Amino acid sequence: MELTDEQLIKELNTRFENNHKLIEEQKDLMGQLEKMNEKLLISEKVQSMFLSNIRNEINNPLTSIMGLANELKEHHKDNEKFHKKADLIFTEGFLLEFQLSNIFIAAEMEAGETTPNIVNVDIDKLIDSTFESYRHLLDKKNMKYKYQSNIPGGESFKTDAEKFKTIICNLLMNAIEFSPQGSKVEIITLLNEDRLLEVKIIDEGVGIPEDSLQIIFDRFVQLDTGSTKMHLGHGIGLSVVKSLLEFMEGSIELSSKVNHGSAFTIHLPESHSADEMDEFAEDGNEFLFFDEDAQDL
Repeated sequence: MELTDEQLIKELNTRFENNHKLIEEQKDLMGQLEKMNEKLLISEKVQSMFLSNIRNEINNPLTSIMGLANELKEHHKDNEKFHKKADLIFTEGFLLEFQLSNIFIAAEMEAGETTPNIVNVDIDKLIDSTFESYRHLLDKKNMKYKYQSNIPGGESFKTDAEKFKTIICNLLMNAIEFSPQGSKVEIITLLNEDRLLEVKIIDEGVGIPEDSLQIIFDRFVQLDTGSTKMHLGHGIGLSVVKSLLEFMEGSIELSSKVNHGSAFTIHLPESHSADEMDEFAEDGNEFLFFDEDAQDL
């Protein structure tokens, strides 16, 4: 059926009007999407600021409390009752700080706020300082510890010191918590020719059933639950370890046998994004800066 000129013009006008409406609807939709995107950006910024502020507002006074408790404990060794109370305050503060740190790290990763901070790390000194930080927990259970390093002396490794220390802290805490009195925990490190760092944490603890070896890394999963729960934790630590390693392009393996202990082995490639980096970390917290001009002072 052929259209007359009048009908054709009418049809074209109708289509033009429809297209115009569609364009206006698209513009309106784009405007709504832009406003929504702005709100999301503001929300992310507020969330980021909140995480940063609340972390500082909790960590700063908690660190002060632990420092004062430790000072009181050391200066009142002759007063057994006072010493025990100060020691209890320090230990509870230490455990609270550990749990809060994991919660903040998990929240930051969930919010996409995690960023790499690559520096040259002295792995041996970092692990030694970590052992020293946990000495009081090891001593309470009369546990022995051993560190076997196969890293050439004085050789540094480029990685994120803070994240690496968080991984070691969680695995060491896990080994201490699930090991019996008088047992041993050992850390073995190896740096191969391909600059792949291997760290193995071995304990003589309760072990993990074979059917639970994979789910143990899932968030909030705890094998020890219910009214008979005997161990600390909220099922976050190992999930944080796995997430941080994936973020750093590393991996973790677990071998375990019930009542015979566990061995966690992490594999971490060296970062290539800090070839010109002059920062050097020894314990995951402090950074030393090397300046060629300053060496002549």
